[in-house]
Amino acid sequence: MSRSAVVTGGASGIGLATVHRLHRDGWHVVAADRDAAALAELPADDRIVPVTADVTDEEQAGRVVAVADELGEGLGAVVTCAGVVRNAAATETSVADFRLSLEVNLTGTFLVCRAAARRMLRRGDGGSLVTISSVSGLRGGEQRAAYAASKAGVTALTQVLAAELGPAGIRVNCVAPGATDTPLVKVAQPPAVRDAVLAAIPLGRYARAEEIAAVIAFLAGGESAFVTGQTWCVDGGQTAGPGWRTREDS
Repeated sequence: MSRSAVVTGGASGIGLATVHRLHRDGWHVVAADRDAAALAELPADDRIVPVTADVTDEEQAGRVVAVADELGEGLGAVVTCAGVVRNAAATETSVADFRLSLEVNLTGTFLVCRAAARRMLRRGDGGSLVTISSVSGLRGGEQRAAYAASKAGVTALTQVLAAELGPAGIRVNCVAPGATDTPLVKVAQPPAVRDAVLAAIPLGRYARAEEIAAVIAFLAGGESAFVTGQTWCVDGGQTAGPGWRTREDS
């Protein structure tokens, strides 16, 4: 019998691809998301458990982790894919949107990881936490004040957790996707932005969600047993270049 994993934001995009990848790899998977209708579309399988939850709520975050810990051989991995994007110039970003980005992307990650770490520490048999940041959390970019700030916080939180939890055999790593072809990105990026981003990717295309999920699965599993505290950019070389702009340099 295999151990279980939690995937937040598991009803769409990278989260959904990760649910399918971990399931294929033999995990019991709790797919958590606020969208109950989307969760209902997951395949009926006794190793996929949909849970409607808001990761910004402390009690609900804890409940998701508790459900996973009761499956299979207990909680072994957590992947925090739940997130929001609010694009606007910094001078036009509302306080409400800035706070929402921090609440979902950063506080939600903290609450789920804290609940998981507490259970893993009690079990005493290690585990893996995989947080999801973004290349936007590593470098500046247009219209990303709220999103970038929240994702930079996720990267820093990952390093703190790795340092604190490593002695207990709990590994904590971060995946920073570049431009990925997901429903969220299609809504958040107008055509002019997509064209500019695409031109800045050396591999010349957006990532597929399944490609991000493959790296997440590696970090969640035992083949990465000596990897912790790291941020893995899965970006087609995007961070190797000068970045993207939607206007000509003056």
